[in-house]
Amino acid sequence: MLLQDRKIQVLNSDVEGTTQLVSVTPIKLQPIRVVLGILLSITIVFPLLMSWSTLLLKKFFFIECSLDDATHVWIQNSDLQKGISKLIRTQSVSFMNRKLRYVYQYGRFVPLQYEPPLKSELLKYNGCDDVEYNRNLYGRCLIVIPKPNIFIYLLKELTTPFYVLQYASCVLWTLEGNNILFIQFKGFLGLAIIMLSVSLLITTINFFLLQNASSKLREMARNKQIVTVKRHGQFIKIDSDELVPGDLIAIKNKAKIPCDCILVSGDLLMNEASLTGESIPIPKVPVEEKDEKVSFATDKRNCLFEGTKVLVAKPEADKHEVLAIVARTGFISFKGQIFRAVLYPKQTEFAFYKQAIKFLSYLVIFVLIIYFAELYKLIVLGYSFEVLMYRFLDAITWVIPPALPIFISMCMTFSLVRLKRINIFGIDPQKSLIAGKVNTICFDKTGTLTTIGIDVFGYMSSQECRFNNFKSLNETDRTEFIFKLFATCHGTYVIEGEMMGDSLDIEMFKYSEYQVIDDPACKFAYQKDETVLKVMKLYEFESALQRMSVLVQDGDNYYIFAKGSPEKIEELSTIGIPVDYKRQLELLTLKGLRIIALGYRKLKQEEFQKLLKGFRNECEQNLTFAGLLAMENKLKSDTKDVISNLFDSGLDLKIISGDNPLTTVQCARECGILKNKPVLLIDYDDKTKQLILEEIQRFENLSDLSYGSQITTDSVTTTSHKEVMEKLVQFLLTTHPLNQHNESHDQDSHSYQKFNNDQFSYAISGKAFDYFWEQNPKDDYYGRRASFAGEQPIGEVEPLKIQGLDFQLQQQLFAAIISNTKVFARMRPEQKSQIIEQLQKFNKTVVMIGDGANDCAAIKQANVGISFAQSDASYSAPYSSYDDSISCVQKILLDGRCSLQNACDVFLFYITANLAKYIGVMIIMAEGQNFDTFEFVFLNYVGSIPFLVAISLTKPLEKLSNVIPLDNMLAKQNILSIMSSVFIIGIGLLVNYGYWSIQSWSDTGEVVNGTYETEGQIQTSLFILIMVYCQFAVISIFTSIPFKIRIYQHKLLMVLLSLLTIFILWLSYLHQQWQVDLLSMVDVAQYKGYETIQLIIAVIFGQIMIFWQEFFIRRYYPQHEQLKNILKKTQVI
Repeated sequence: MLLQDRKIQVLNSDVEGTTQLVSVTPIKLQPIRVVLGILLSITIVFPLLMSWSTLLLKKFFFIECSLDDATHVWIQNSDLQKGISKLIRTQSVSFMNRKLRYVYQYGRFVPLQYEPPLKSELLKYNGCDDVEYNRNLYGRCLIVIPKPNIFIYLLKELTTPFYVLQYASCVLWTLEGNNILFIQFKGFLGLAIIMLSVSLLITTINFFLLQNASSKLREMARNKQIVTVKRHGQFIKIDSDELVPGDLIAIKNKAKIPCDCILVSGDLLMNEASLTGESIPIPKVPVEEKDEKVSFATDKRNCLFEGTKVLVAKPEADKHEVLAIVARTGFISFKGQIFRAVLYPKQTEFAFYKQAIKFLSYLVIFVLIIYFAELYKLIVLGYSFEVLMYRFLDAITWVIPPALPIFISMCMTFSLVRLKRINIFGIDPQKSLIAGKVNTICFDKTGTLTTIGIDVFGYMSSQECRFNNFKSLNETDRTEFIFKLFATCHGTYVIEGEMMGDSLDIEMFKYSEYQVIDDPACKFAYQKDETVLKVMKLYEFESALQRMSVLVQDGDNYYIFAKGSPEKIEELSTIGIPVDYKRQLELLTLKGLRIIALGYRKLKQEEFQKLLKGFRNECEQNLTFAGLLAMENKLKSDTKDVISNLFDSGLDLKIISGDNPLTTVQCARECGILKNKPVLLIDYDDKTKQLILEEIQRFENLSDLSYGSQITTDSVTTTSHKEVMEKLVQFLLTTHPLNQHNESHDQDSHSYQKFNNDQFSYAISGKAFDYFWEQNPKDDYYGRRASFAGEQPIGEVEPLKIQGLDFQLQQQLFAAIISNTKVFARMRPEQKSQIIEQLQKFNKTVVMIGDGANDCAAIKQANVGISFAQSDASYSAPYSSYDDSISCVQKILLDGRCSLQNACDVFLFYITANLAKYIGVMIIMAEGQNFDTFEFVFLNYVGSIPFLVAISLTKPLEKLSNVIPLDNMLAKQNILSIMSSVFIIGIGLLVNYGYWSIQSWSDTGEVVNGTYETEGQIQTSLFILIMVYCQFAVISIFTSIPFKIRIYQHKLLMVLLSLLTIFILWLSYLHQQWQVDLLSMVDVAQYKGYETIQLIIAVIFGQIMIFWQEFFIRRYYPQHEQLKNILKKTQVI
């Protein structure tokens, strides 16, 4: 049977969040293979291979089979991660995947979740009948974040391929030492112990950093409290972790919701800041008596979410408690979905490691060439087969340093430590290096670029299909009818004397100058002078509807008041729309003002009473347009400066916002993301089903907003569908040849051309994005729109059918739009994620910074996600800043570039130093000598490792440059850097060797019993000189400008260089007995002038190495032209 025939269908659910299961294949464990595996485990290599490859594990131990015969399942998730899970056979067949249980039902696997009764039945519900059964089925009401176990962590980390190579090296050294002399055996064993100890120490440090991040997550997940639950007809108090789906619980004032629930009795006012990032009171009402199921996506006003807080609980008149049904617990809850996304992040492929491994494989060939070139001479000298074999195997450990991953990890770890000191908390060390490659930054608007607070700027009322003059705060006439809408059509609440709600609603209500009064006969009552306005019913603002409304009694007059987006209120209004509505709306939005439209309908008393019991859509129709309210959302104090710095550093800056396109464009202009170029808005008209291309003009006379103000006539505005497509192709695809490729990256089927059009800046609306998105080819699994509970994508849109625009050109046009667009407005949460996904397909490394749960999907999708720690939603971001300034982006990028360059410098120096040692060893072995064990220890742990630690600790500069570190180890510059350094050091060592060999007193070693001597003149000289060359290698390879501080500012590195210099001089000129006993050195200081000449030769070649690196490789051979210009203005170090 074919593989695809054995796959079992998966029915996905919103409880999976953004981490969905996409494929399940039954497999069966083979007992015979298990026995064989146990026997093979004796080899040690077999279990290591199994731990490195899940696919290999599956192929060896399992065979594919039917579900009836299966013992396990082979699963694949939406992020392409695969794994094996054991089947659980009880009353049903199930398995666990990423904290969720999947059960087999009707020929497919579905996520296990509680199915509440119909709404009408919920209102009569009396509690769970079988608590134990539900607890066994659904688990406890807990989000359990696994606590890292140090032994498991060390076992996993210390058995990776690089560490295994390190162990092989240690075994090799030990065997080599044992083959020579017992004293050597102890020495080599000591060297192995030292290396393993250092590895263990650094890995343990990384574990404690991981444990710290895990502790923070556990603290956020902890929600244990005492709750009142109805069990067996009585209310009792229990711990919240004992709740099960189906329980009926009482909700108290000021309580925190312990799980996702459905409200069945009483009213609640909730603070959902843990979901949205904004402390806005959200009213919750019981489900209506309908024969339909509750949907957490569409019935949010009836649903309570875990972690949200109760502001006010108001029981029904005949009851003493507000009651809710427990529906989702643990990782199935909305909060649990976010934690699953954190625990199982998308695996980001980082090219640095692949390229480094490729480069090392090439070096292995280079080293083996040196080995075989000298092999004949070694055989002639009489070396035994064992020694020659050890040298052959040893060559690989010289080229591929076993401790290399340790120091790369240190670069990442120290980056998180540095950021924590400036109040930026990171939980994923890998993101430190990825942040160094960022070339695109996407900002949310409100709360990120701008302040969360908002102020009233003024209003423009409407009368007889004509706008009145715009009235600012100083020109207000508060007797106008529109002020009754300001006073009542909002979601502001007064709780314990404090006004709570959306800042827009609060400021609008304050602007009305009405006062809140108590009136039990209505929901809310407001009074000014003799006027009393009573709100009898309120329909809360819903983002999907883009509006809210209230039913108001004003004495003997009755009204429906509504407010919402200008587009929606225009759509609902049948009377009073001014003839110049769009022009005046443009005029206001071009200033960057947030515009709220208002409408009303006057009712008769009978109609009013009927609508009090009616449905929302019956109220919000046939409105009379009342006017526009202009609100001002100011930029944060440092937004302009930060954006200016980021722009100067050559980064591609974009805004992805749910706000109005014109308002967002103006915000982009004010903060500097959009420069002085015409802006084209790509929009889509639902009514005409046509794309619109409109030029957004800059309104210069911002102080004059009176009626009759003029704006420039659009020069590019186009509403013909065909013309829009033709102009977009003209503007975006004809500036450069279509076959232009980005040569700095490997191209694949998703790597489109690199577009760069300087004629216009571009903005696109969410509707237009949807239009193009539907044309983009999407894989059956991975093109799905996955989102957290409560977020639903809109339906399919009409496909593009443009004559002459073939499929390939459509793809290229979509790629060009995404690449060139600076402002994405009116975007839903899943659209934000889709935009970032597309940018990544164009080889963009993307940062997303936002401040709410609506940004979580985009933050997770981005290569680097940043949020503000004030919001509980920050736990989904790899970085969270305790300061609400976007300057955190600049700091993270600065440290990321520094960390990435540190990693590159560590790699380059470690390889260069090891190759220098290898060349030195091969030279002295030709004379029958080799370094003593403790000389090897000194060369590694004094001559190299302290410098590697110092490089890892290097701090970043305080200003971003327009250059990104060249982390491609296969780039010509990096290859030339290592090979030229090794070549210069090799020539220097040969000159040193030549100078020694011409001395009349020089003596050669002798191969005795097939092995080498561990003391001698040339051995002593090269031991000292290799440390000198390593010093110069540090200086030459160390990269400062434009990523890191200069080398003379690095105090630790300068101290290490000074100490090593003193140590070298001590060894060179002061021969003492301990040098003989510990290092097997001979006295070459007795030959006056010899060591001085040798040091002079080493210094000369060291200076040549520095000069070559600085003045040729960095200044005249950089791949980045910007880097060349920067370096030409700087000093050498």
